[in-house]
Amino acid sequence: MKKHTKHIKIGIGLLYIFLLLLVSFFPDLIVPDNQQSITRLLYNEEGNLIGKAPFSPLEYPPLGTNKIGESLFNNVIEGAKFTIIYIVLICLLRFIFAVGFSILYAFYVKKSQRYIKRVVDVAYFIPPVIIIFFVLGPLTALYDSFSPAFLIAQGILLVLIGIPPLTILLSDEIKVILTKDFISIAKLSGVSKYYLFKKHIWILIKPRVAIFFIQELIQLLFLLIHLGVLGIFIGGDKEIQMNESPDSSKKFSLSNEWAGLIGSDYREFLLNPWIMLFPLIAFTTLIIALKIILSGLEEKGRKDRY
Repeated sequence: MKKHTKHIKIGIGLLYIFLLLLVSFFPDLIVPDNQQSITRLLYNEEGNLIGKAPFSPLEYPPLGTNKIGESLFNNVIEGAKFTIIYIVLICLLRFIFAVGFSILYAFYVKKSQRYIKRVVDVAYFIPPVIIIFFVLGPLTALYDSFSPAFLIAQGILLVLIGIPPLTILLSDEIKVILTKDFISIAKLSGVSKYYLFKKHIWILIKPRVAIFFIQELIQLLFLLIHLGVLGIFIGGDKEIQMNESPDSSKKFSLSNEWAGLIGSDYREFLLNPWIMLFPLIAFTTLIIALKIILSGLEEKGRKDRY
């Protein structure tokens, strides 16, 4: 049983993520019709007004509403697919470029490696959230509705900011393998660098790449929640006037991605805690699922370590 623990962990994590995506793409499976509409005013059976949004989970089960009457249950379910697909796509693009650059770095840029690594190490001390905030912050004011251009700009910046450290990480793994005796023998036999990477190096680093990929997903989730708190939501935001006061406008996430739900309502934690709490729980369970997958991959990797 212990031998199969790693596979069970990976399976549990993947199953949870699959179920999240399933209900997010097909919300009718579990989301009642009344949860898909906006309820700003609540009436009793006699037709008397008994309250206005936000409604607690007791007043509007199962999770209550936000301040504009949107069902939190529906928002969390709807935002699952945007959150998961977005981080997976960003990390995939990071790895595609980083693998290519790491090959060039490990095989061809030997003289400049020390200087490149120093530059990347220095740049790594600048929090990515600061860079993204100063680049994307001014752009958020230009878009008050969904904009593919803004979404692409966000994606490009998130991809670019993750490539340099990932390239160094992967190239270090490649350089460790290049010191092995069987690699030296393969070089003496006259094989090309492409063949060497495809038939020897890639096979050995694949388990490590899988581990790094899950780690990148987790790090990206934390980055998104920091951006959400700073008012930068994936896909843009919508600004809604909460009352007649000119200063009462409030930003909400257009895509309902979870970091945006948390970032738009974290100030409600003391007054209406459920508005932030349930998206935060969903966000946390996703990280836990990824951690479980990571634990399984690390157990598997320790056995197969080169």
